[in-house]
Amino acid sequence: MDITTSFRHISASEDVKRYVEEKLARLQKYVETPLDIHVVISLERRYRQRIDVMFTINGVVINAHEVMDDIYAAVDKILDKLERRLTKYRDKIKEFRESKSKRIAAPQTVEESGIIVTRTVDAKPMDPEEAVMQLKASGDMFMVFREREGDNVCIVYKRKDGKFSLIETMGKGS
Repeated sequence: MDITTSFRHISASEDVKRYVEEKLARLQKYVETPLDIHVVISLERRYRQRIDVMFTINGVVINAHEVMDDIYAAVDKILDKLERRLTKYRDKIKEFRESKSKRIAAPQTVEESGIIVTRTVDAKPMDPEEAVMQLKASGDMFMVFREREGDNVCIVYKRKDGKFSLIETMGKGS
C-alpha cells in the first residue's frame, strides 16, 4: 500500500500524516490488489479543513472528500465513507462473478447453437486398424486419433450399414 499525502494552504504536520496513514491502511483489507492512495489536506476559509482521498481499483476510481473544523474527525468520517464504498464495490464484483458463472453454467437450448454435448478428445497416435478395434470395444459412434506415419488427425466412424469409414485430414493437427 502506497499513501501519498499532500498539504495545501496548511503547514505539513507529521502527526496528521501518520494518523492518516494509520487510518487509511485499514482499507487494504477490502481489496486483494495493493492500493495507491492519494490524500490532499487543505485549508478552506482559514478555519475549515478539507480532506480529499482518491484511488483506483481495477480501473474504477473511488474518491471522497470531507470538510470539517477538526482534521482528525474529518479523517475518521472519510474512512467510514471509503469503507462503505469499498464494501459496496466488493459486493458488486462478487455479485457479478456469481451471475457470470450462473450464465455460463446455464444449459444452452438446441435452437441457439445446435450443439447438444461438447467434449474434449485426446487424439492418440495409432493405426486405422487399431482405431477400428478400439471403436468396436468402446461402443462409441466414432474415434478420433492421430495417424502414426503422417501425424494427421483422423476420424473413424461406424456407418449405418455396420461398416467403418475413415476421414483423414490434410496437414498437421494442433
